[in-house]
Amino acid sequence: MDEALAYTTLGLTVSLAVLRPRIGWRDLRFTPGRAALVGVTLLLLTGLLTPAELVAAARVQWRPLAALVGIMVIAGVVQEVGAFDRLAGWIEAQARGRSFGRTFTAVFALSVVTPSLLNNDAAILILTPMVVALARRLYPGNPRALLALAFAVFLAPGVAPFIVSNPMNMIVAEFAGLHFNSYAAVMVPISIAGALLTYVVMRAMFRDVLRRVTPPAATPPTAIHPHAGERPAVILLVVVFCAYPIAAAFGAQIWLVPGVGALAALVLARTHRIASVRKVASHVSLDILVFLWGIFLVVQGLRAVGLVDVLSHVYAASPSGAPQLATIGVTSAVGSALVDNHPMSILNMMAIHGGAGARPLLAALIGGDIGPRLLPIGSLAGLLWMDLLRRAGVEIRTATFVRIGVLVVLPTLALSLAMLISLR
Repeated sequence: MDEALAYTTLGLTVSLAVLRPRIGWRDLRFTPGRAALVGVTLLLLTGLLTPAELVAAARVQWRPLAALVGIMVIAGVVQEVGAFDRLAGWIEAQARGRSFGRTFTAVFALSVVTPSLLNNDAAILILTPMVVALARRLYPGNPRALLALAFAVFLAPGVAPFIVSNPMNMIVAEFAGLHFNSYAAVMVPISIAGALLTYVVMRAMFRDVLRRVTPPAATPPTAIHPHAGERPAVILLVVVFCAYPIAAAFGAQIWLVPGVGALAALVLARTHRIASVRKVASHVSLDILVFLWGIFLVVQGLRAVGLVDVLSHVYAASPSGAPQLATIGVTSAVGSALVDNHPMSILNMMAIHGGAGARPLLAALIGGDIGPRLLPIGSLAGLLWMDLLRRAGVEIRTATFVRIGVLVVLPTLALSLAMLISLR
């Protein structure tokens, strides 16, 4: 009975987060955060989750969630100051009179760098509307060009090169004691190689579009005067990013870096009259924070009915070394695609024992970063991306999503796991 309740709660939580049905009362819509609250409430009522486990989860999660809040505040100030609008204007000016291939390359590169500096979800929220507007101005009436640029935004990130590049990676790293610098030393080369392979595969997939799209006519660039606070805001973003490895080398808590950076960003917003504190705070997505908190607790219910033990036995049954890393990576990728990478990452975090070293957990994170590109349900970033496109009047068919996802994910996953296995 408990087992059925736990699985049903996870299925209901993920379904509500993906389908986002409307509630009759005041015509409210389910969001991922509200879905997670429903799951947590059901587990508390059925006794599969206890108040003590709520407290224990808070001890694990508060640091990465605090770091995520700081990153959102910094990103909000950079966005409010118009830096991304100016960047879009620069890309548009460069694209006019030049091939579509150059525009695609510029958007792809931007979609690799932005989530590395901020995080995947923040990058999706910022870049997706920007790229849709850019495609419609440059290539009106050409949905294939828009599709190529939109998928570049979604598929370019791949493996998170830094712990802070993916919210779930922050939570897993905090739980497992993974350090910023040791993580980056392994994952940065894997991320770069995966991004290059993804770029090559996508160029091949969209070769007809890249070849046939007519370059937009060259026009004099529109002058966009920078805000007085733009330069200091961008400098602050870079300084915060550079401070991560320094803080890690001195043994400081990573969450302190974006925390101090967020305070500096608020001071900057006030002194340069960029935006009010309330306006900057609106960039902090409480729904995403609640979802991350809640899905962690929902998975606790699965642990109570033995799913974590089953997963642990599957991994332990594989011979150590390459077979085990491959099993973990592939299982994580498929599981993430089917039930969302957030619950799958937490299941892996609980199932993988620390005595085997960091590589099994890194294999799980690789699968959890790449696998969600197989199905729309696979990640919160994917759900946000689909929702933003839908609001902009762009419909992505599931068959198209799966076809493109498979062609990109399979070679990228194989290369990433092979690079991890080759490490000694």
